[in-house]
Amino acid sequence: MTTPIYFVTSSIFKQEENAAFQAVCTLQDGSAVNDEFEFHIVPNRIRERLESRIADIVESEVREAYASVKKPCIVEHAGLVFDEYATQSYPGGLTKPLWNTLGDRFLSETRSGGRPATAIAVVAYCDGMKVHTFQGETAGVLSDQPRGDRKFYWDTVFIPRDNNSDGLTYAEIVERDGLERKMREFSQSSKAMLAFLNWRMANTPSLWEVSY
Repeated sequence: MTTPIYFVTSSIFKQEENAAFQAVCTLQDGSAVNDEFEFHIVPNRIRERLESRIADIVESEVREAYASVKKPCIVEHAGLVFDEYATQSYPGGLTKPLWNTLGDRFLSETRSGGRPATAIAVVAYCDGMKVHTFQGETAGVLSDQPRGDRKFYWDTVFIPRDNNSDGLTYAEIVERDGLERKMREFSQSSKAMLAFLNWRMANTPSLWEVSY
């Protein structure tokens, strides 16, 4: 019997990535994600706080999500952190509003072409009583110009610092090899989600959690 996971997101891109994640990723014990868990997408819009620290954003979001769906649920948020601003988590949670405003001018306006950066994702889980957060990171560098057609925010400018990436941006990896390869080999969101799911498998739910 699979365990239901209620994932609150209105993003079509996140829904596509979650489907690919379930199809190709495996848990710590070697079992397939979709053999152990069944994701239910809840397309509610949640207000986002403007914070550089991504964990602060998702902790607030998941409490609002729980109040909306009235059952244990998760939210996920990702952003870029310039390596020289790691201690300030910048831009972090501000990446999305910056990208929404600047679009393809993000690189020139932030002078970040060729800049070392880390892609960070945080999954937050709320059971109605506590909030737990799980982080995933992928080291990389920003390209000198946007490359690739998949316009999922900064996927067109982030290059994983991994020899297997062949110097391609996330968007180019998806175009050449498919979304499944990004989610299996590189994605910070997959790493955060796997950290959550492995924790969830190791922690027996309370009576409160199994009553939904």
